[in-house]
Amino acid sequence: MTTFYLDYENGNDSNDGSTWANAWKTITSGATAARIAPGDTIRIAKSPAPSSLGCTAVWTNLSKTVTLTTAQTTTIELCETAWTGAGDTTASTSITNKQGTYAELLTFDASPQASILQAYKATGTLNLSSYQKISFWMRVQDPALSVNQLKICLCSDTAGATPVDTFLLPAVPTQTYRWLPVTLSRVGGGNLGTSIQSIALYTDTSAPAANFVMYLDDIIACTTNGLNLQSLISKNSAEQGGTEGWYGIKNIDGVTVNLDNGTNDDATTGRGYSGTTETVTTYKRETIKTTLAASNTAVVQEVMDSGTTGNNIQFQGGYDTGTSNQTGETFFDGLNGFGYGLQLSSKSYITVNYLNFSRYYGGINIVSTCTYNTFTTISNLNNNTANGVYMNVGNVNNIFTTVSNANNNGFSGVAVNYGGFNTFTTVSNANNNGSSGITISNNANNIFTTVSNANNNYISGIYLNNSSGNTFTTISNIKNNPVGIYLTGSNNRIKSLSTSGNTNCGIYNDGTNYLFDSIIGDTTETGQTDYLNHRLFSHNNDNTAGNHWIFSDGGTINAQATTRHTASGIAWTLTPTSTRISTYPLDFKVAKIACAANALVTVKIWMIKGHATNVVGKLVCRGGQIAGVTSDVTATKASDTSWEELTITFTPTEVGIVEIEVWGIYSAGTSTVTVDDMTISQA
Repeated sequence: MTTFYLDYENGNDSNDGSTWANAWKTITSGATAARIAPGDTIRIAKSPAPSSLGCTAVWTNLSKTVTLTTAQTTTIELCETAWTGAGDTTASTSITNKQGTYAELLTFDASPQASILQAYKATGTLNLSSYQKISFWMRVQDPALSVNQLKICLCSDTAGATPVDTFLLPAVPTQTYRWLPVTLSRVGGGNLGTSIQSIALYTDTSAPAANFVMYLDDIIACTTNGLNLQSLISKNSAEQGGTEGWYGIKNIDGVTVNLDNGTNDDATTGRGYSGTTETVTTYKRETIKTTLAASNTAVVQEVMDSGTTGNNIQFQGGYDTGTSNQTGETFFDGLNGFGYGLQLSSKSYITVNYLNFSRYYGGINIVSTCTYNTFTTISNLNNNTANGVYMNVGNVNNIFTTVSNANNNGFSGVAVNYGGFNTFTTVSNANNNGSSGITISNNANNIFTTVSNANNNYISGIYLNNSSGNTFTTISNIKNNPVGIYLTGSNNRIKSLSTSGNTNCGIYNDGTNYLFDSIIGDTTETGQTDYLNHRLFSHNNDNTAGNHWIFSDGGTINAQATTRHTASGIAWTLTPTSTRISTYPLDFKVAKIACAANALVTVKIWMIKGHATNVVGKLVCRGGQIAGVTSDVTATKASDTSWEELTITFTPTEVGIVEIEVWGIYSAGTSTVTVDDMTISQA
């Protein structure tokens, strides 16, 4: 059982990993299967701690905008109008953008030349002497961009002819077709110019390939340690933990900071922030930037070996390389929204702790039968193109102790697909995602102990798709989604629930599912697909003892003590609506009877209607359940609003069990059928 050390920014995979001075660089090529063994611990260097912006900011629930009290940057060029093309390049604007309405589109010809001006734009006079860097969005269309091919210059004239500050563009993989936030220091260091008149794009010592295409947007000046487009922003001051999540930045223009979802979301899309509206001190956090991936499915880092029972291989983030204490967290950042930040494929008995993943295609990717793995504290999975964490194909018996702030991802914060028997102890803040906060698909028997805050997602807070037997002990604060919880599948149980402010309904149910002690505070409590006769059973609805409801399409059934035949106990009321006509009655099973053969069965129940003719009420034993009862046996309530005892009789010719039902049928308007005091006898 050996401790190894990994430092992505200062390590080298050719090292032996024995000390911080000899740390590996990557999980994939450093912590190889040949180097690690069951029981080993890999300590991973932390990313920088949060730092205050030195000002407060207004955070507004359901808004994409955070408004600073003091600007941290200066806008150089918003790319809303076309630059002037020069050299080998034509310049125009495009509606593919990260800020405003347009972005700058630069198209090179078939024979680009090195070391010449390609395009420029007058900026007006800017004193940028308090800044050391620029930050901007770029998008390489095709082919790849290599180092020493392009540079941005800030110039002292209006035509881009006299560079003052030069910034070398990084290499970008081929065919990214994806926006990338870039922050660059001035070549040679130092502060930027005092009288900048234009911005220009030059080729460097070599030129891009023929017909190279790129976009630029939202070019700003920033300080060495200040807010920039690669930063994450939050209310959270804690280096480790904290309740507020971290957010990628879509654009910055003066005091206005817009929050991003996926990196390819344009200026008008995304979900923004979900939380308390307030003006508070605001913080930024810088991340550890991993190698840019070139496709969705590229694996950026991968666990290479499995542990054994009682001997997990541990990947522990957040270590201070000076003290070797676990004082922080490790934020890995893909920047361009491609690749999987961390993949486990057919791995078991792995522990992952204090590792966070931003701006990948998927943050954590768990595939191909991974079992008995433990994810202890994962505090941020944000701004990934697809999911924060994704489990797919045969993954069972994995434990997620704490997953927090799976926010602003393109699809879901947490997605579990084709597997089961996984345990999530705490999931807090699965907000602002492009699909749902939590998605369980084709999955069974997972346990969620506590889920809080699955808000402002595009489809639902929690979505169970064709999934059964899952248990949620407590779900709280499911707000501002179209649907709070979307259930398809059966025998899912939610033991405590609160929802409110969901626009379509609190719960959409297609299946037979169960709620306990739930408060559905939405204007429309439930929705269902018509003509499937699915049921949502709510025990102690509104968290009120004895307030039991059954929700179905076209009607409800509830226990109540107001309208009763006798003065004790409860009665049950059926309320059919317009789809519940005679061919599709609202049916309520009121008894199961163990029958002897060849003996008359008598069933009686008291019934009253809320309106004499708007509804029809029946007592029914369906035919075909048992030999001797081939057709439905029914008794129909008279067309009045008085209590009436209905009676049916039948004689089975075999031993067996039959179900007795009450039907409520819509006739001319919505009203009620109430039943009480049932008696059953057999001769």
